[in-house]
Amino acid sequence: MKKIKLYASCFIMVFSACKASYNLPRFDFNNGPKPCLNAFKDRVFFSILQESYKGTDAIKEINKRDLGNPYDGIYDPTLFKKIDSISKEFVKNLPPPALCVECKKDQNYFMAQALHFYASRELDSLAKAELKKFSSECLK
Repeated sequence: MKKIKLYASCFIMVFSACKASYNLPRFDFNNGPKPCLNAFKDRVFFSILQESYKGTDAIKEINKRDLGNPYDGIYDPTLFKKIDSISKEFVKNLPPPALCVECKKDQNYFMAQALHFYASRELDSLAKAELKKFSSECLK
């Protein structure tokens, strides 16, 4: 009987130690703890879409309903020019779609690539470097 209790206790301890507990913060609809960083990245994302869908009505249709970023604390024409140059360079360097046999010349994975870039450490690094030039208050 003692052996069964010992085995049961060991099993319970091992099982409870294996339980994964993730304490990730919930999504913040109000732009999170670093609103300037998010605003910069959002503007890059929107700029990539504008560059990608240039010559179509796609962005015009999006702008009818979408208000962009709820926090716009980075208003600076120099920063906007930098964002546009990052976006144009990104779109220029997009490789042709590798998995699309029937794609036309003007088709690509624009939105998916823009989302991947948005989530990248490269854009985080670019944003921090540019925002540091703009305002040290933004990155606190």
